Amino acid sequence: MKWSSWWYYEECLLFCLGVTSLLPTLWGTFVFDDGEAILNNEDVTQKSFHVEFHKRGVLELFKNDFWGSRITHPNSHKSYRPLTTLTYRWDYSIWGQNPFPFHLLNWIIHGTNCILVLHFLRHCYTKVDGSGRIKLPRKVEEIILWASVLFSVHPVHVEPLGGLVGRSDLLAAMVFLVGFIVTSSMKSGLGQFVFLPVIAIFGSLFKENAITLVILFLSLKIFRQRSLRLSPKDTINFGTTLLITLSFLAWRLWFQGGPPVFQHFDNPPAFAESYFSKIFSIMYVWVFNVFILINPTWLSFDWSMGCINLIQTPLDPRFVLVVLLIPIGIQFVRVAFNYRTVLIGLLIAATTFLPSSNLVFTVGFVIAERNLYLPSIGFSLVLSFCFLKIPRSKPFLIFVVIIFFGRSFQRSFDWINQDRLFLSAMEVCPNNAKVHYNIGTMYGESGNTELAIQSYKRAIELKHDYYQAMNNLANILRATNKLDRAECWLRKAVHFREDFAAAWMNLGIVLSRKNTTEALECYRNALKLRNFYPDCEYNLGNLYLDMGEKDLALKSWIRTTNLQPSHSQSWINIIILLEQENRLMEAKDWAHKALKFVGDSEDTLQFLLGNIYGRLDKYETAKEYFLKAIQICEVTLKSVPAKYWSNLGVLYHRWGKVSDARIFYTKALDIEPDMDSAKNNLERLLKLAKI
Repeated sequence: MKWSSWWYYEECLLFCLGVTSLLPTLWGTFVFDDGEAILNNEDVTQKSFHVEFHKRGVLELFKNDFWGSRITHPNSHKSYRPLTTLTYRWDYSIWGQNPFPFHLLNWIIHGTNCILVLHFLRHCYTKVDGSGRIKLPRKVEEIILWASVLFSVHPVHVEPLGGLVGRSDLLAAMVFLVGFIVTSSMKSGLGQFVFLPVIAIFGSLFKENAITLVILFLSLKIFRQRSLRLSPKDTINFGTTLLITLSFLAWRLWFQGGPPVFQHFDNPPAFAESYFSKIFSIMYVWVFNVFILINPTWLSFDWSMGCINLIQTPLDPRFVLVVLLIPIGIQFVRVAFNYRTVLIGLLIAATTFLPSSNLVFTVGFVIAERNLYLPSIGFSLVLSFCFLKIPRSKPFLIFVVIIFFGRSFQRSFDWINQDRLFLSAMEVCPNNAKVHYNIGTMYGESGNTELAIQSYKRAIELKHDYYQAMNNLANILRATNKLDRAECWLRKAVHFREDFAAAWMNLGIVLSRKNTTEALECYRNALKLRNFYPDCEYNLGNLYLDMGEKDLALKSWIRTTNLQPSHSQSWINIIILLEQENRLMEAKDWAHKALKFVGDSEDTLQFLLGNIYGRLDKYETAKEYFLKAIQICEVTLKSVPAKYWSNLGVLYHRWGKVSDARIFYTKALDIEPDMDSAKNNLERLLKLAKI
């Protein structure tokens, strides 16, 4: 294929517009859902469900959903995107928790997609000729180029770039675009119609909406021939494509254990009680999506709770708006049949928006800007056509591009960190309970407990059964030792959601200080509801220890380490308990086992090994572990605990190295002057020295 300088100009222009309009996202952090999908996702961080996870980690990944839970679990959202998760895992294995390379890859993918949109739109009009070039009228080429420019700078693309979970949208779109281009370029025949569903299925492993490639391609083929009658050959071809696609969808439904189950607050219009409210509320959401594409000034990371109220009565002005827009929409579709560009644009927008429409199945959101990534291609094509259809309107089109570019650049700063993101949503959706909940989490993590409490209470005011907010509010109250108030909120949380495992565990923690019997029951409830719950097993072990059931405590902590080998505190508790029981050889073995999973950088484990070897009279080895513990603290800029120096002093004391022991006792007392054990040992040492 021969590439002209003009082709290079178009390519460079689109790539540069796409990436520069979203440049600030490069310096973003892990925000909103990124924590669950990446930082806390064991399929990404490669922490194990079992000890031998590393030997079969990739296979485990293909059994789980996008968030790291089993795809068959009743509470799973059934988002099956293993190939996207693999890219996170690859990034994490190289860069760790450095967000810049993650964002850089998203940035490059989007820039590439901006180029692909240009060629995708060309292939929507016609096939390639024998030379591999597409020949279209100059006017059509101009419409396509401006549509590609509008797509490149549209502000709704900030979300899939700023939020790393949006990589699934970017990669699915890339496969969608490449798949359409390649399929359109293939010789018509059975091979083409087998390749089409295969590439669509491949794309759906990045995100499910890539499967709409099949619908768009077949729809365009039907409209090109301007007849619903299919030849015998086309019937076989279409039937083959649909058979492969539907077989995959049936397998997918079986594999994931049925459709996802969402809550009312995830998508209120879909759960409206009356058909009137459901139908017109959903239609209003469609209208609002179009409004966001036309006027992207109102943008929010979440549109669920309180952002868009249900249409309950014909007296609602929004009902009138929807009713008035229905004939306008019908007329627009009729006009589309007279203008090929409008028809293509509507087909792209409609088919790619279908998975988000609540028509095929209920979705777990009201509006999600990242789901407009592909539909915005069709919107951009129609908008470009409308502007260029009007004489001398190109200056206005340029003005729109500039406005979109500026809004994208401005919006990108909101996605740099969670604080800015959550506060920006407050301006758009002040009555969104979820926004207040996230702001409460933000304040809680920054240590501003008063503002966190206010935000959680406001979230509960807006949504009286908001059990997650009750749980988080209770955790803050528990941390400030307001146990009675914490207990009250946790009881409310489990009242509204009886299968809320985290609230049962937290209620157990609160009650463990006043009612061990009920606390034990709470922990057992949590473990019944969630089999894989290492934190609950750990807290259950602590409760057993308080009850004097040391063997049961030991078993609980061991189960914790089996479920989550990186749970350092469980290893530490096991070792301390064994040492206190004078089971020194067992304690030593467990400590060395812990180092394999937790790593040598855990100073507490080094300190405990020093204690154990000291009691086994292996002074030289004990000294090495004590010094290693102290060194780790100094390297990590962590203050060295007084007991590290004190126990090192005890070691040298028993070793007979009096002068060294005196130095270390003194260091311990410099840190903690009221440390009785160090004082007493130093006095005995000085008396011994006088004798």
